Amino acid sequence: MPPSWAHLETDAKLYHKKPRPLPPPPLIELGEHMQCICSSGLENSGPTVIKSCTVYGLSGAHVTEIQLRKCNNCLCSDQFISLDCRDIEILNFNNCYLFTHELLERYTSAYTISPTPFVAFILEVSCGYTDNGTGIPFVNDFIFRATWFTYANLLCLENDMWCHICGPAPDNVIFDGVSISFSRKQLCSSIKPLTAISPHSERKDKVSYVSNQ
Repeated sequence: MPPSWAHLETDAKLYHKKPRPLPPPPLIELGEHMQCICSSGLENSGPTVIKSCTVYGLSGAHVTEIQLRKCNNCLCSDQFISLDCRDIEILNFNNCYLFTHELLERYTSAYTISPTPFVAFILEVSCGYTDNGTGIPFVNDFIFRATWFTYANLLCLENDMWCHICGPAPDNVIFDGVSISFSRKQLCSSIKPLTAISPHSERKDKVSYVSNQ
């Protein structure tokens, strides 16, 4: 689900949010919401195994264990059926790296309030890990970026964006492309900033600017 500050009354409540911070359980057991990365369920499963994993939170990381079930799909590269962990507010990225919803929601609020690149946020969290003396360093930007986009893709964000002042259809909407921008290697001559002026740009003659803005 979206963060509480971005949740509308009309949004579906998929699970009950608990007070935070939440320490991970000593063993994350299989439950109702589980499947393999190949989408196989219990109908194509084998024996269970216990593996060590790390749960990364906002102020520190914890090593715990997760229960997995062998996937018998011969075409599956992951080979394990696991819990998605949403009921305990954890995102299971790959059965080895797990991230709390609190951490992922904090980055969501950070980049919506100010242009916060992934690298800057990761550095901030890493400093907090060092100050708290957890002994486990935070992940690199490649893993966190992939995890956050996985989390964002799972959010139930329907066509119901709403401003409590302007309503569902504001006259002007500004989109920020700084914090979740593309990589430098994807630059090409056809990409231009939204503010670039061309002969085909729309002209608005009746525009008045706010003084002292």
